[in-house]
Amino acid sequence: MTRLLGCLILLMVWPAPAQVPSWLARAPRLPAPQGEVIRVATVDELLAAVGRVGHGGNILLGDGEYKVPRVILLRGKTNLVIRSASADPAKVILRGRGWDSQASGDDILHIAHCQGVTIADLTFTDCRSYGIKVEAENAPRDIHIYNCRFRDIGVRAIKGSAGKDPNVRAINGSVRYCQFENTKAPPADWLYGGDYIAAIDMMALEDWTFSDNFFRNVKGRNGGGRAAIFIWVRSRQVVVERNVIVNCDRGVAFGNPGQSTANIGGERLVYVENGMIRNNFIAGGPDCGIELWHADRIKVYHNTVWRPERNWGRGIRVGTGTSNSEIVNNLVHGEIRLEGGDAQLRSNLTGRLEGYFVDPSSGNLALTAAAAGAIAQGVPLPEVTEDIRGRRRGGRPDIGAWELDREANVFAAGVPPIVGRKGSWYLIINCL
Repeated sequence: MTRLLGCLILLMVWPAPAQVPSWLARAPRLPAPQGEVIRVATVDELLAAVGRVGHGGNILLGDGEYKVPRVILLRGKTNLVIRSASADPAKVILRGRGWDSQASGDDILHIAHCQGVTIADLTFTDCRSYGIKVEAENAPRDIHIYNCRFRDIGVRAIKGSAGKDPNVRAINGSVRYCQFENTKAPPADWLYGGDYIAAIDMMALEDWTFSDNFFRNVKGRNGGGRAAIFIWVRSRQVVVERNVIVNCDRGVAFGNPGQSTANIGGERLVYVENGMIRNNFIAGGPDCGIELWHADRIKVYHNTVWRPERNWGRGIRVGTGTSNSEIVNNLVHGEIRLEGGDAQLRSNLTGRLEGYFVDPSSGNLALTAAAAGAIAQGVPLPEVTEDIRGRRRGGRPDIGAWELDREANVFAAGVPPIVGRKGSWYLIINCL
């Protein structure tokens, strides 16, 4: 007697283009606040709380919109947490004077000489200049931006400024589990013809991590915007990992070809040293996926980059002044170019990788079973034992950020997709 067991599963492999990938790590909820707690429900109460909160304090924002009339300045604060009471960034919105306001200095939050500040579970939106500014020239330490959303910020969602003192940095910080998205591009009368825009642009960092973030449509007017994650000017020990970057003008940049006003005359340009860029998805956009300029000892490992026809060759660029760096196990629909810089290239796969990815037009760079040139073709790296989802890699890893698994194997079974408004779903039937 034969027994038949049918199992019907609907599996969502990737959400619709308007959604964050379902597999991208979500922020664990922060522990309950300890110490002083100040609850606020209006912007006036928020500004007053910032002025009086003491060491180890917590400011909890109730649900609602807070239209910020002036910059919220944190100076001399220690072990401070500012967060939404609900832990839901969609419910607490800090709003500037508007993308189109032309208001000079329309920033929402500045962090100056502080130690141990966490900004969490908030939305920053609709300001002309900066959502959050971290002032490295004032030597902040232990600054963490966690599970926040940034939408329609005109110049920089997160800006890190620097002074000329080469010994002063922002030490130990992170940007994790955040989302960045713009729905509009700057007008032509902005700086550089409307191209002076980025999601994260930070200088003078030491021991910072940028991980598990999602970026979409951070673009200049003419396709010349800065990178979604742009790190430069005397930064060191910076890790960029497990980020998804879709349809931004550039993906990740350590350094750039020119100089900053924070540079000192005659100073040797080393914008980033001892850095790591690993396990990122970077899809679309008119310029470069990953670029290094005046960078030293950078490891670019296990990234997946998909370039469209415009600037198809600019997958990874190793520019002037870059040295002692390694480009290993990267999967690039495009090219890797040495453009005046030096790097060791090993076990990368480049070219026209048709059929390798599930849906590159939406940013879905998960491998299909057809990606034979990438599957189990990488070299083991002790610094990369997991993939972009945090799943364990095999002894012979796949090239790129995604390690093929059962989800990707749906496509090998020849099962047709059921395409709906909320994404592509696949029917799997297992019979025993």
